[in-house]
Amino acid sequence: MISLKSKLLNATLAATFAIPLATAGMFTSAGSAQAVTLSGSIGLNGTSIVPSDGINPDTTSITFADVDGVDADGDFAAFSPNLDSSTIPITGISINTLKLTKIADLPSNGITTKATYSTGNYTPFINFGLRTLNNTNAFLTFDLDDSVVTRIRKSSTNISDVILDGITGKFNFNGQTIATGFLNASLSGTLSTYQLTLTAEAVSVPEPTTILGLGLVGAGILMSRRRKSVIQ
Repeated sequence: MISLKSKLLNATLAATFAIPLATAGMFTSAGSAQAVTLSGSIGLNGTSIVPSDGINPDTTSITFADVDGVDADGDFAAFSPNLDSSTIPITGISINTLKLTKIADLPSNGITTKATYSTGNYTPFINFGLRTLNNTNAFLTFDLDDSVVTRIRKSSTNISDVILDGITGKFNFNGQTIATGFLNASLSGTLSTYQLTLTAEAVSVPEPTTILGLGLVGAGILMSRRRKSVIQ
């Protein structure tokens, strides 16, 4: 009977330790660099195409033709190659066309009209290209949530100036969400320009060693419980 208990205990130990070892292999293969987080802000400006489609159209779109300037602050300034560039237009950063669907009209006053619009999901909305941060080389993107935005149209001619607020999304790097983001947009149809400001708030991403440690603790508790069960 003692021999049988010993065999059962050895089998339990082998099965228990297989869990954290498999976990370790999974996370170390993804990269042994420190976990990356992101905070700060980044501003983009360039040429936009704002359609002259009247007051609060049912659907509308905004095209970001290029990126002429970048102003990086906080962790954004630590990426390599630098997110900003001495060349104009800037290459390596692209912004998808934003398509808006009207939800409801809002009270307006004279030359200023307002309506709420749905953005839909965009993955990605902004692609910052292949960058390196904390020894990790991967694509940095800003993925747009399905946000409800207020489109404020200020019209002095047939072409509109548009302000968008309420846009949210996530910064993804190396396959992980490293920050949530807020985006404010100001577009001038008369000048065919846009300004985007994105503010990032870091989210906690556990390091591989931390995840492995949690797996070992859990396995130790399970092993202790099973040992007691076998000996009784």
